[in-house]
Amino acid sequence: MNKTILWCIGSPILLDDGAGPALFSELEAFPAEGVVPVNCETTPENWIAPLSKNPPQVLMVADAADMGLPGGSVRRMKLEDTGGITFSSHGIPLSLLLEPLKKSVEIEVIGIQPEKRGFGEGLSPEVSRAVQFVAQTIREGRTGELERYQENRSPR
Repeated sequence: MNKTILWCIGSPILLDDGAGPALFSELEAFPAEGVVPVNCETTPENWIAPLSKNPPQVLMVADAADMGLPGGSVRRMKLEDTGGITFSSHGIPLSLLLEPLKKSVEIEVIGIQPEKRGFGEGLSPEVSRAVQFVAQTIREGRTGELERYQENRSPR
């Protein structure tokens, strides 16, 4: 069985940080075959135990991520690529949280660049479009086609 769990992370009261929960809502309303979305909000650590007891083949993690790109940009990355990226609303870095699962579960992270930060509800138009794009990409089974994140390592 090719089981995929999708962790949707973020805070819906922190503007574009709510991209993950918005993606959860979108996929709950219009599901993607073979993908089980989980609304982790700001506490992905609460979902480690269920994941460890019944590990999927693939764990996708969707979260707002400050990658230094234009708002609404979407990038996919491996867990080890997330070290220099800011994920604002959860305290434990994804790389630390998911490290124990790396050997038995394929882990992919989908980052959505926020346009607006701060307290408030609702997504910016850029991030709202990005959430719709990611949802459709997941439904069509094309997440492997999402652009890979490349850290800007040019000298300043």
